[in-house]
Amino acid sequence: MSRSRYQDLCESLEQARAGFAGYRSECVLFAATLSRGLIEYSGWPRELVGYEPVSPGANGEPTQKIEDAIHLGEDGFWHVGLRLALEEPKGRDSILLEIRFKKLETRYIISLFGMEDFEMAEPTPEALQPLHESILNAVKRHYDYGLRLFLENGGRGLKIPISTQRLLEMARGAGGAA
Repeated sequence: MSRSRYQDLCESLEQARAGFAGYRSECVLFAATLSRGLIEYSGWPRELVGYEPVSPGANGEPTQKIEDAIHLGEDGFWHVGLRLALEEPKGRDSILLEIRFKKLETRYIISLFGMEDFEMAEPTPEALQPLHESILNAVKRHYDYGLRLFLENGGRGLKIPISTQRLLEMARGAGGAA
């Protein structure tokens, strides 16, 4: 007896579900590799790095598990919030970076700060280095020039936004939420 069209469609559904599960798994692994690589490259203490959902309507609850923070947006990109905390004797601050990326057949496309795109075939330490440098340079520029650029032009020229509230949080060592 031959298979019915309905049975063919059920098989198609099963294959589609398995395909998406595999794709999601690859993307979660990519995001974890990217963040672990940043930790290793920069010497950032692991306990000061966390993840947060950045989807519209998400409550932004921090998590240590990247798979709990990542989501596929309507734009076809995966979105994940990477919370980088800094501690020094007079206080603590943290910056939330939204990382967007997608995996195509032969490469990954990664978008930082809503304007800077990187492409790579595989997330090797060498391929990730320019991305890590971009993140670290943006954080440094945020702290080194944030006040001056805020006063001069409202913070234009910074990849990580600055505001009055943000400046006050940094001054108080209150933890920040950029």
